[in-house]
Amino acid sequence: MRPPEEVLLKYILPNIRGLLAHTLRRRGYSQSRISAVLGVSQAAVSGYLSRSASTYSDRLRSFGIPDEEIDALANSLASAAAEGAPRLTQVLHMAWRRLLSNGHICRLHRRLYPELADCEVCIGIEVRLPLERERILEDLRLAAELVERSPELLLLYPEVSINIATALDNASSLNDIAAFPGRIVRIGARMVPVSKPAFGASKHLASILLGSIRINADKKSIMNLKMVKGVEEVIKKAGLVAVSTKPNERVRSEEEVVFDVIEALKRNPAADVVLDEGGVGLEPAIYVFGRTPIEVVNKACSIARQLKESGS
Repeated sequence: MRPPEEVLLKYILPNIRGLLAHTLRRRGYSQSRISAVLGVSQAAVSGYLSRSASTYSDRLRSFGIPDEEIDALANSLASAAAEGAPRLTQVLHMAWRRLLSNGHICRLHRRLYPELADCEVCIGIEVRLPLERERILEDLRLAAELVERSPELLLLYPEVSINIATALDNASSLNDIAAFPGRIVRIGARMVPVSKPAFGASKHLASILLGSIRINADKKSIMNLKMVKGVEEVIKKAGLVAVSTKPNERVRSEEEVVFDVIEALKRNPAADVVLDEGGVGLEPAIYVFGRTPIEVVNKACSIARQLKESGS
């Protein structure tokens, strides 16, 4: 008997703890608080932090876990840490089941136990997309059609192109959030998606949503737009509420931008829009939030129409 849970306990969990220790440390947690979250001694936490975060992510990658899963897991666990041990355990359990069903653990499991070379017991545990996932994908398709019918959005079209993302209820990872692979791109005077919406398709927007839904359960959908001069006044005229990020440094990583956007929402959970000045490789952006993809596109259109009327 060689259940995959042996792999979790001996190989995966220690490296997840090490990676999470670093993520929490960057978020300002003390070693004693990290110790309580991880369920280990402070000496163990010190040991985790004495090695670089890349040590743990490299090991997880060598086990066959993709980069996007590693990043999403670290961020979702860090967000769940503030909600207590039961929520943290739930997120870890859901992530483990996903890694099993996607076949990401198979390589390591078979390497350790060659007699399992032909085993596919865990793969495809969820054969069909649950009804909620199907509904979200259809909502995104309809939202993309609305974008295509809304040429005024070209005024807010960013260099990185547009994307729209939506999260499942109780989403805990990148694979619980759907978006458009390749984004929605401009072709002449039209904006069309490169491909059909899919789960696990947007690291950046998904990371923001994983935090926003913890603050306000209605913040399940998000859309990115270009930052333009005077947009704050335009947003007010559109009847929407905006809040701006307050970064400590001018040069920021993508992870820091995500953190600052979530912190902005904490200051005003009812805000429809977060304005951010960007970071390394990230242009200044407008993030529009709502309950559904259609709602965020409608909000974006109202901003664009006010912008057009103002002549900005």
